[in-house]
Amino acid sequence: MNLNSICGYRILGILGKGGQGTVYLAEHEVLEKRFALKYAYGEERAQLRKEAAVMKALTDRRIPYLVDQIEEDNVSVLVMEYVEGISLKEYLQNKVPLEENKALELLQQITEIVSYLHQQKGIVAHRDLKPANFVVAKDGSLHLLDFGTALSGIESLHHRDLCGTPGYAAPEQIYGVRSGTEADVYALGAVYAYLLTGIDPALPPFHPPAPEEYPEGISKESRRLLQTILAPNPESRLQDAAQLLQEIETVLKRKKRWSARVEAVAYQTVLIADVILTAVLVGLRYREMPQKCAEWLCGGITLLLFFWYILRRLLGPKERFVIERVWNVTYTAKERWGL
Repeated sequence: MNLNSICGYRILGILGKGGQGTVYLAEHEVLEKRFALKYAYGEERAQLRKEAAVMKALTDRRIPYLVDQIEEDNVSVLVMEYVEGISLKEYLQNKVPLEENKALELLQQITEIVSYLHQQKGIVAHRDLKPANFVVAKDGSLHLLDFGTALSGIESLHHRDLCGTPGYAAPEQIYGVRSGTEADVYALGAVYAYLLTGIDPALPPFHPPAPEEYPEGISKESRRLLQTILAPNPESRLQDAAQLLQEIETVLKRKKRWSARVEAVAYQTVLIADVILTAVLVGLRYREMPQKCAEWLCGGITLLLFFWYILRRLLGPKERFVIERVWNVTYTAKERWGL
């Protein structure tokens, strides 16, 4: 078979290689639109057909849609949506470790995608979650790729096969024991540990950072969360991404409430100091120069408080990936929660 062209697609280059096949960038000769083509030969063809069976049931726009499945004499090909962008691993290369709140928010967005898989009627377990399998598109949206090791259906999740990436794979995956949604939860824990420490679990010694390697400022809530989702025994972990998402949202709410309280106390303290200073000025009216200096100081503090409030309202934290796209409509996290 000629790899330069297949069924109307012109091959432009290689996007990636893996144990489940090679992915090429291709352009449709008539539509002039680019797609990702995944090839598989020999025994790999059966796995590619399983991947197609999983992907065709997924409709979330954060997951590339399956366009076509081509079967030739000696090769199977999946035609998928091409998501132009860079991998999350590349994106984070010079940014990790992240500040805890940002790491939690990014984990929340990643977990939302995985939660969609775990809540499917047939239950889909990805089983190879890692930053390299997420893509940050040009519009800032986050996408999950590579369903080569994914399984769908309760019975399928009992398969005893080796899969995943060392460091991100759960212990039961490494030893070829049954692996399902609990293994995805473990991988999400490894991703969170990477975001907090900058230590990549995929490098030797191939395991997530230990608690003593966490930064000193990490909260007790995050430490407790990591301990739960990185438990070696799958029965001791949260059982799916939906449960993890609830825990993340709880931790974020607690941290935001605490931050808001600290800021409110600071603001009120400065405001009270401003009022006291004004009262002192009234009592010192007979001292002209000190009074004028103090009046300027008081006015400056008042203006500072005013501009602080305005800037907080206008320039609050907005840096987030787009978390949901429904065809041509884009929803941000702020819009989603009606804020």
